[in-house]
Formats: sequence, C-alpha cells, structure tokens
Amino acid sequence: MIYKNLILAFIFLLVSLLIAINYRVLIPEVRIIDVNKGSSSNQISNYLKKEKLIISSKLFNFYARVFSIDNDFKAGEFLLESSESISSLGSKISEGQNHFRKFTILPGVSYNQIINHAIKVGLINDVDAFPSELEIGEGLFYPDTYFFHKGDSLSKLLLESQKKWKLISDELWKMRRKELPYQSLKEAVTLASIIEKEGSEKEKIAGVFINRLKRGMKLQSDPTVIYALGSNFDGDIKKKDLSIDNPYNTYRYKGLPPGPISTVSEESLKAALNPLKTDFLYFVSMGNGFHKFSKTLSEHNKAVLKYQINGR
Repeated sequence: MIYKNLILAFIFLLVSLLIAINYRVLIPEVRIIDVNKGSSSNQISNYLKKEKLIISSKLFNFYARVFSIDNDFKAGEFLLESSESISSLGSKISEGQNHFRKFTILPGVSYNQIINHAIKVGLINDVDAFPSELEIGEGLFYPDTYFFHKGDSLSKLLLESQKKWKLISDELWKMRRKELPYQSLKEAVTLASIIEKEGSEKEKIAGVFINRLKRGMKLQSDPTVIYALGSNFDGDIKKKDLSIDNPYNTYRYKGLPPGPISTVSEESLKAALNPLKTDFLYFVSMGNGFHKFSKTLSEHNKAVLKYQINGR
C-alpha cells in the first residue's frame, strides 16, 4: 500500500511538473527579450521571472538541468508572441532562435544617410575598420531590406548589399543600348542617381539627359546642386546656388558629375541604360508628381512660368 502511494505521489508530482513546465504565460503584446552574452541559467531565469514571462525561476533552472540545455543557452534577442512557457522559452534560447532586426536601404539616399541609419537601428559601427574589399561612396549599394542579428557589424551588411548591387548592375550593363554616351558602368550609375532624384517618369527623364549629353549641353539638374551644397542646403535652391564652383554643379559644368549622388534603384539604372527616344531637351515639375517636357527653350520657359512661377 505504501509502495502504491509512493508511485501515485511520484506520478502526481511528475504530472504537476509537466503541467507547470508547459504552462503558458499570456503575453498581451509582442515582446523582444535580450539575453546577454555569457548569461548563466540562473541569470536568465531571474531575468525571465522579473519580466513576468515564467511562473518560477527555480522551475526554469530545474528544467534546464534535467534536459541538459543549461550550457546551450545562446545570447541575442528573441521574439515572443501571444504566450510562452518554461519549455518553449528554454528551447527557443538554447536553440538560438534569434530575432532578426530589419535595415532598409532606400533608393535615393546618400552614403552618409546609410551609415547614420545603420548605426541607429543597432548595427555595430566598425566604419574605421572596414575590410579592404568593401568600397565606400555613393551608388555602390543595392536598395533593399536586409535582416541582421543584434551584434552584427555594419561592414558585414554593407558588403552583402554591395555584392548584390555589383551582380545586378553588371547584368543590366550588359543589356544596355550600345550608342549611349557612357564610357563605364560608373557613368551610367551616375546618371541613374540623378534620374532617381528627379522623378518617376524615369525613361523619359533619362531620354532628356541623354539628348543633352549628346549635344554637349549642361544637364542643369537641381539634385546635383543640392548634393554639391551638402549641409549648406536649407531646403530651397537659390539663384546664387546655381553658380557655386563645385564639380557636381551641373548648371556650371557640362557633362556628368564625377560620380553618383545617391543609391540607385534597378528601375533608374534600367532607364539610364535604355532611355526613351524623344526630341525633348527640357522638363519642369508640374507639382503633381509629373513633368512638362519641352523640345525648345521657349516652350520650356513658358512651362516654367506656368508651373513654377505662377503656380506658386
């Protein structure tokens, strides 16, 4: 009888432990927990109990020892949704099911904007120790959303982005129209970066710039002036800004500027490499996301008067 009672007590205790270990604590909103590198099972359990994610820190430690996962816990961030139990959290942390952070490189942003945003979202700043194979500057990275773990380096992500951009841009370069006035892919990317900043009618805008380049005309693109002004740009281009002595000022210097002024989308590079064939030499914003294209200076001046001067 005593033996039977002991067996029943043991079964009851085992069932109770299993219930307790698998009891799921409700999480009212999405949570991200951060397990520090080198944290012991005891430190992790105390942290989880403090955050009200488990019912008992001692039970968590017991579970970790019994299932031999206390030496397998990984550092990093872990995403928690709806509910979690001691067993689910133990498995998640020991298996290293880390949460991925997101970092997006947008078309039309500068290299400095990429760096500043990357550091802001948590990538480790190793700018001073970038690997030699990583080129830095404008128009060298593929605009996309990248996923990374806490603790990943900025250079690692940028290298991934750069390799992707080189692969895609090289393929697009091979499919270019052959009569275009480019000496290199860099020149095509340079014009594409200007197209990126000018508007959505990319093939048509590209056609205008190609026509001007072939005729030896200045590109006269406002985004290049803005880039030349840098931190001195106050949000409004003034007449005096159009005459600043800077190689990126396409109102002062003919031809393409020395290099790209921003990241470039595939669409903008495709437009630069396969522009729409037209007779247009000018365009001006109509203030609705579209442009008025003109063949002559007199037509262009009338459009500027209508949409820019009188339209204000």
